[in-house]
Amino acid sequence: MGRTVIAEDLLQDRIQEILKTSGKGITTGLLVGQAHGQKREDYVVHLIRTPKIEDDTQQAGKKKKKGSATKSESLDSQWIAEHAKQVQRMLPGGLNILGIFVVLPSEESRNIQSQLIQVLYTVHKTLLKTPWQKAVKTEGEDEEQHRIVLQICSVTKKFTTKTFNVVDPRDSGTVAEWKFQSVVSQWPLLHTAVTVNINIPVLRGEAAKSLHQQLDTSIGPFCECIMQGLCTFNGVLRKGDQPLQAQEPPQSKKGHGKGKGRHKESKTSHQPTSDGPEMFCVQILSKATNNKSKEVMVTECGGTVFIRGLIQARAYVHSKATVAQASQAIREDVLRSLTARCELLAEDVLEVKDFTADREEMDITPRRVFGRLHDTHLSVCDYMFEDEGVEDCTARCQELLDITLAPDDVEIDAERLPEPEELEKPMCGLMGDEEEEETDGEEVVNAQASWEKWKKSYIGTMIGAGIAVVVSGLFMYLEN
Repeated sequence: MGRTVIAEDLLQDRIQEILKTSGKGITTGLLVGQAHGQKREDYVVHLIRTPKIEDDTQQAGKKKKKGSATKSESLDSQWIAEHAKQVQRMLPGGLNILGIFVVLPSEESRNIQSQLIQVLYTVHKTLLKTPWQKAVKTEGEDEEQHRIVLQICSVTKKFTTKTFNVVDPRDSGTVAEWKFQSVVSQWPLLHTAVTVNINIPVLRGEAAKSLHQQLDTSIGPFCECIMQGLCTFNGVLRKGDQPLQAQEPPQSKKGHGKGKGRHKESKTSHQPTSDGPEMFCVQILSKATNNKSKEVMVTECGGTVFIRGLIQARAYVHSKATVAQASQAIREDVLRSLTARCELLAEDVLEVKDFTADREEMDITPRRVFGRLHDTHLSVCDYMFEDEGVEDCTARCQELLDITLAPDDVEIDAERLPEPEELEKPMCGLMGDEEEEETDGEEVVNAQASWEKWKKSYIGTMIGAGIAVVVSGLFMYLEN
């Protein structure tokens, strides 16, 4: 029996738009969504067309429609895989790239089957190499990992769907059922904020790797700490096999039977309301890492990198998800966000600065901003450097995510860049200064108070809807 692929009902208009712009050429793209995990079902919430390859030999007067390309261009597996890598870090927890799609005339379909499979495996292998995946391990993934190939005939509009177990290179694919259904509106939102405090020695000499490689290696223990941690939902530690939304019926009935006052109380406790889906505040609890090594190793270092700040994380899971699946989704988002910022900052530092120079300098990682996916409550994200504006984010979302966002649609206040005076004092506090600095306003959390939580046996995240912190984004301090 094959798998069932449930596409969000809103995608019917999306697919019609893609069919209109595909013309007589071949259009490829990515399928974004979520695997059920327990049943043989996958949920698709977005289709992203592959950006066309910029070719200097193309004449400026000959413009192609978005997504339309020649055969050789559209099936460039490396180009599609690189696009998938860029898209993956712009997705929140719970949303992943499930496969690829192609729109083409029926006479071309038979000729490119082997190439489609090659593209699918190249995308899969590329995503496995992303830094955050190294700390993520899902039970049973060594035996089966299914990816989807959707073919749409541009003439007859017929859908052909197959799934491939990419762990088995000999798998010839299994026919799957594709159907439209409205499901996203019931997906709960998970949110948390995690304090980051990492010291990284920068190696010098022959042992030195690139800045990106050193950051990638050094944040590994923190990532493992997060993935091994326990998650509480709205302050309650629950069993992993329990349905996440198991407590809905009794509380929602009481809320609707006691008038307006009771209805307001159900909102603050994050129960489902007529205004939107259920929301959970998640707290990640993990044991403090033991840095005492059995062996002492002396290494020549050229400096130290301090990564400090607070990560705002979001995740979405399907309505029948278990507590364990929800925990996995929100923890993955923390890792995905941290590794994405380190990668982007390393590229920025090496592009415009000489990292090996003797210097002390503060570099601000890009802050995370969010935008809504179509007419749903789901969010996608981007990372905005301090010298960038909202227009840069909307342009990247258009190019990489194939969605159009107006400047007002971008949520830029989830995190904020630190002010210059906020960078000095948190550094002193985080390095052991016992003095605390009072700040004005109920929405500002003292950085020293955040650091105190890291001195305990268990590390708790800073949670609370709408709370801003002194350093909400991350900053990286390079000390020679």
